[in-house]
Order: sequence, then C-alpha cells, then structure tokens
Amino acid sequence: MFLPNYEYFLRIAQMKSISRAAESLYISQPALTKYLHKLEAELGVELFERKQGALRITEAGQFLWEYIRRVNGETDLLRAYIEEIKAKGRCTITIGMALWRASVLLPEFLPVFLEHHPLISVQLFEGSAAKMESAIMDDTVDLCIMNLPVNYANVAYEPIFEEHIFLAGSRQDPLIQKLREEQAGFEYPSADIRKFAQKPFIFTQPDQHITEFVNHMLSRLDLALTCVLRTANVTTAINLAASGLGFTFVPELGTRSAFFPADRLSLFTVDDPPLRCTLAAVYKRSSYLSSGAQLFIQELKEFVRQHSSYNG
Repeated sequence: MFLPNYEYFLRIAQMKSISRAAESLYISQPALTKYLHKLEAELGVELFERKQGALRITEAGQFLWEYIRRVNGETDLLRAYIEEIKAKGRCTITIGMALWRASVLLPEFLPVFLEHHPLISVQLFEGSAAKMESAIMDDTVDLCIMNLPVNYANVAYEPIFEEHIFLAGSRQDPLIQKLREEQAGFEYPSADIRKFAQKPFIFTQPDQHITEFVNHMLSRLDLALTCVLRTANVTTAINLAASGLGFTFVPELGTRSAFFPADRLSLFTVDDPPLRCTLAAVYKRSSYLSSGAQLFIQELKEFVRQHSSYNG
C-alpha cells in the first residue's frame, strides 16, 4: 500500500486539528481534509473520531501512527548505515557526559582514542542526567556515558563500570584522621555515615544521579545531613571538601584521575552493602549506533578496566 504524504497524517495526529495541521503544513484546510478522506477511504476505516470539532485518534489511526513511525525509524537506520559505508570509516560521534565525568575521564582517554582512530571526530555534550536523557531521546547525542537508572523506556545500555560512591573528606579533619588510623592498610576503608550527622556537607544538585543515590541511602537510614552548599559541579564539591569546608560524595572512577586531589582527600565507602552505582553507555534503542560509537564504548570499557584498581 502506498501512502502519499504520510507526513500529513502524522501532523494531523500531532496537532489533533485539521485546521492547525494545515496551517503548520502551509496548505489549505480543504486540501488536507480531502487528503484525510481519501486515506480513510483507501484503508476502509476511520482514523479519527470527530466530536464537536475536536479530533481523537481511533484504534486504527493509532496503529497506522505506530506503523509509520516504525517504518520511518527503520528508514533512518538504513540511511545511517549507507552513509557510514560511503564515508569509509570517517564519522563524527557526539558523546554526552556530566561536566565532572568529562573533566576526569577524557583528558586521559580521548587523546589515545583519537590517535588510534584518526578518521573519527568526537563532539561533546555536557549536562545533568536529565539533560542527557532528553538529548538521547531527541537524537542530539549518539550516546551518553552516565549512571543508571534511566527514566525512558526506549533506551539500551552497556554497563561500563560498577563503582562505589565514596565519602570524601579533608585529610586534615580530626574524624578523618581517626578513621584512617583505625583502618590503616585497608584497601577500602569504611565509615559509619551516622558519625557525620552533625558535620557540614557539600551536595550536588537534586537532578543529579549522585544526589539521588545519596538521598536514597539517607532516607533508608532515616538520617539527615547538614547541607552548607549545593553545586552542579562535582569538581567544585571535591575542591571545597579538600579545603576543609565540609564533606562530600564522589563516584569512584574519577578518583583515579591524575586531576583528583588525592594528596588532600581521604575516601571511604559508606553503608552496608557499600553504596554503589553503575556507569553505562546509554543510547536510543531505535537509533543506529555507528561503528565509531561502538568503538568508543568498547575502548572506554577497556580503559576503565585497566584503571579499576583503587589506590586508597
């Protein structure tokens, strides 16, 4: 069956009005009405119910909507695949990361990756977890390196690293010094978060994954911590903690970076079992994942594996 100008049907379904759809398509309302009548006559079913001037899509219309969107998606995949073949390995991939993730991962990983794959260009999209999820769904990015979970259903992901969320505090703090003395030699020293109930904390913003993980732990323990400052930048939280302003929480992987102030901060696991999260490459399930993007994921996994030994 051939459906001429099926974009017209999609626009009517989107706008729920023939007049508004016609205006947005820059065609006359009678022409669009004639198109819809012809399409319904060809299919032998009503695609919309018309009640008091408003349109409501029927079961048949919903099925057609989903069919057209599926065909469009498969066509886009085919075009992307053909374009990749024509490019002969040359491609641009757009990677989404939180600001801090990018600052601690990319300086060590990206130069080596680009040296190995000179035909691949990388563009960076930085933002909060919510912004990255939206960027995945509207195809702004090819993939995002972010913590799970993701709120949208139409996504796929590949786990990269199961990481601790550490409590971080200045090595000059008396409580930190006491904990270090008590657990000297431990690979993963631990701290009872209840002992920090009266201590000042620097927290990330509510829409950031690390905040959600910490809040879930605190809620389960029925514990409140004193927030002296919130910041969207984990680097800011880390540097303020290193200066002695307060304590903070930091994902494990970035603590192995040469840019992490390990000489001024001590790290401790918290909770039982220890608080952890999954870092993953997340991408839209219905989008084409280029070979360049797949290479990025696989080599990042290998990079992380090689840097997965915590130095204490």
